Amino acid sequence: MASVTIVSNRLPISVKKVGGKLKFYPSSGGLATGLASYTEDSNNKWVGWPGIVSDELTDSEKERISSELANSNCYPVFLTQKEIEDFYNGYSNSILWPFFHNMPVTLNDQNKLWNAYRKVNQLFAETVLSLSNPESTVWVHDYQLMLVPEILRQERPYDLVGFFLHIPFPGAGSFKELPHGKSLLKGVLGSDLIGFHTDGYVQDFLDCCELSHVGKRSIGGVQVDDRVVKITDFPLGIDYTKFSRAGKSDTVKNLVKKLRKKYGRRRKIILTVDRLDPTKGLVERLLAYKELLATNKKLRKKVVMVMLAIPSRTDIKAYRNLKKDVERLVDEINDTYGKRAWQPVHYMYQTVPFDELAAMYRMADVAFIAPIKDGMNLVAKEYIASQSDMQGVLILSETAGAARELTDALLVNPMRPKSMVEGLTGAITMSPKELKQRAKVMRHKLATNTIHHWKRAFMGELESSHIHMHERTKYLAKGTLDRMLIDFKKANNPTLLIDYDGVLVKYYDNPSDAVPKTHTISLLKKLSKVTAGGVMVISGRSKKDIEKWLGAIPITLVAEHGALIRKNKQKTWVKITKVSPTWKGILKPVLQKYADKTPGAFVEEKECSLVWHYRNSPPYYAQKYMTVLRRVLNPILNEMGLKIYRGNMILEIKSPYANKGAVTEQWIRPKHDFILAIGDDYTDEDIFAVLPESAYSVKVGRGKTLARYRVNNVDEVHKVLEKLVQSKLFERGV
Repeated sequence: MASVTIVSNRLPISVKKVGGKLKFYPSSGGLATGLASYTEDSNNKWVGWPGIVSDELTDSEKERISSELANSNCYPVFLTQKEIEDFYNGYSNSILWPFFHNMPVTLNDQNKLWNAYRKVNQLFAETVLSLSNPESTVWVHDYQLMLVPEILRQERPYDLVGFFLHIPFPGAGSFKELPHGKSLLKGVLGSDLIGFHTDGYVQDFLDCCELSHVGKRSIGGVQVDDRVVKITDFPLGIDYTKFSRAGKSDTVKNLVKKLRKKYGRRRKIILTVDRLDPTKGLVERLLAYKELLATNKKLRKKVVMVMLAIPSRTDIKAYRNLKKDVERLVDEINDTYGKRAWQPVHYMYQTVPFDELAAMYRMADVAFIAPIKDGMNLVAKEYIASQSDMQGVLILSETAGAARELTDALLVNPMRPKSMVEGLTGAITMSPKELKQRAKVMRHKLATNTIHHWKRAFMGELESSHIHMHERTKYLAKGTLDRMLIDFKKANNPTLLIDYDGVLVKYYDNPSDAVPKTHTISLLKKLSKVTAGGVMVISGRSKKDIEKWLGAIPITLVAEHGALIRKNKQKTWVKITKVSPTWKGILKPVLQKYADKTPGAFVEEKECSLVWHYRNSPPYYAQKYMTVLRRVLNPILNEMGLKIYRGNMILEIKSPYANKGAVTEQWIRPKHDFILAIGDDYTDEDIFAVLPESAYSVKVGRGKTLARYRVNNVDEVHKVLEKLVQSKLFERGV
C-alpha cells in the first residue's frame, strides 16, 4: 500500500506538563488504538493536536515535542487556548456534536465559532500539505475536520482523500437548519470516499446533499463536477482478540474476584460505562433503574448498578451541569433505597486502566448501554467480546449504531422509560440458555468485523475509488503494448513526450544526484534517431540542469514545467510566457527570510520561477514557516498574476500559464501520426488533459490519473522505450 497520512483532532500520543517538564503518554480511544499500526511504518504519518495548548509552550518546547513525536511518525498541529475554546469546545462540541445527535444547540454567536472552525481546519490542511507529497493518500477523521478534504482537493486535486465520520449524521429535515451546513457538505465532498457507521447515516447524507443541491446523487455516491465521491457504510469494530483474551490474565481474574466481593457475589451487577456526555443518556439510565427499584421491591438488595462515568469536555458548561444532575440523582437513589449493607448505585467519575475496565466487563451480569443517540458505541462491543464464558446480557439502545449489528441484544428506546425498565427486567430474569445463545451470535459477528477488518475495508475501497465508476486506467499489458508498437512502426511522424524525474531517472533524496545513466543517454539518442528528432523531454528542472545532462542529445528540451523550451537542433531557450522580470527581485528576499528562519531550507532561483526547498528541515520549523510564508505571499501573488505550487517538499512560485499542458498544445501538430506521453506526477496530468483521443498516455506508479495506461516504475518505462527503438530498427532491418 502507498504511504498514508492519518488526520484526526488528536494524535495517538498526548503531551502534558508535569512539574514544568514535558510528559508523553498514549492517548485513549478506539481510533488511536485501532490505527496505531499505521505509525509503525516510517512512510506513514499521523497529523493531529498533541493535547497541550501552545500558550504554555516555548519555541524550544514545541521543537522538542515535534522531534519526539516524529520518532513515532506523528506530527503536531499546535493550537492556542483561544482556538481550543472556539474551534473545539465551541463549534465542534457545542454546535456540531449536539446537532448531529439531535440535541438542542443554544449558542448564539455561531459565526465567530464558525470562523474559528474554518481557520483551524485550514491549519490542519496546511500541515498535511507541508508534510506529504503530491498524489498522497490522506485519511481524515471526524466532525472536527469536515472542511479539510475540500481544502486538500483545491490544493492537490490528485491526492487520494478519504473521510470517516465517527458520529451519527442528522436527517435532511433537521440538517437544513444548520447555518453553515452546505459548506460542511462541500467540505467532506472534497473526498474520494466518505464512510459512515451505518447505511442509515449514508442515506441521510445523500438526502442532505440532494436537498441542499450539493452535487448530484448517483449510483454509490455523489457526483461532484466530473468525479464521483463514493459514499458507503463501514461499521467500526473493536480489537476483539484483546478484549476476548483479557479475562484470561491473572491480573484481571484477581480484579474480578475483588469486584465481586465488593459489590456482592450473589447480586446481579448492572454495569453502565460511558463518557459523561448529554448524548449518552446517563440520567435516563438512572431514572430507569430508579423506576425498577420502585416497582420491583423483590429486586432491592439483589441488584446493584455500577456506573463508570468517564470525564469529558469539562470546559463546557453543559457537561459540568450534567455532572451535577447525575450525581444528584445517584445520591437520591442511594438515599431513598439504600440500606446499611446495600448501596444501589456505585458511581465513579474517572478513567480506569485497561485491566480494571476488562475486569468490570467480566464481572458484570448486565451491561446497560442506552445512549440517546450514538454513532456506534464500542462499549457494547467491548462488553460482549469480554464475555468469553457468555454469561452476560447486553441491553442496548436501538438508536446506537451498534444496534444494527448486535440485533441479539435487548434493544430499548431511551426516550421511552417503560422500554428501559422492561429491558432491565428482561436482562435480570433471562435464562442462562437464552443469554448464551444471544451472546454466541453477537460474539461471532464481532470476531469477523474487528477494527482491523474495518480499516482494511476502508483503505481498500479508498484505493479503488480514484478509478472512475465505470473506467479503469489499465496496466500497459502485452496486448496493448503490441498494438502500440505496431502503430509506432507504421508512423511517419511520431512524437514522444517524456517527463524526467520519476520517468527517465529514479527519484533521489538529493535532487542533484539524479544524473542520467549512460544507458539512459544512449536510449534517448536512439529514440531521437528513430523518431527523426520527435522526442521532447518535459521536466520541472532548471534549464541549466536539463541542458547539462541532456543538451548534447538531438531532442527538444522543456524546463521549469513548461516555462522554457529549447527545440531540437537549436541552442537558444525561449520563454513560453511573458511575466515581468522584476517579480523575482521582490519575492526572493521574502523566501530567503523564511529560509533563514527554517534550518535546512534554501531558495533555488530558476529563470522563470523561485523554489523554496524544505526537504531537510525539521518538521516543526517546516510546518510553521511554510504556513506563514503562504499567508504572506498569497495576496502579493494575486496582484502579480503568479501562483504558488506545492511539490515534493517544495513551494514553487511561477506563472500559472507556464505548465506542461500549454507547451504540449504548442508542440503537437496534425502531422504527428503517433503520440506517446509518459509522466508520473500531478504536473504531467496537464499533458494528458490536452492529448488527442488517439494518443497513448502512460502514468508511472500509483495515483489518480487521466492517462489511459499505467506502468509501475522507471525500469518498466525503459523497457517500453527500448521496445519502441527495436520495433523501428527491426522494420529497417538493422
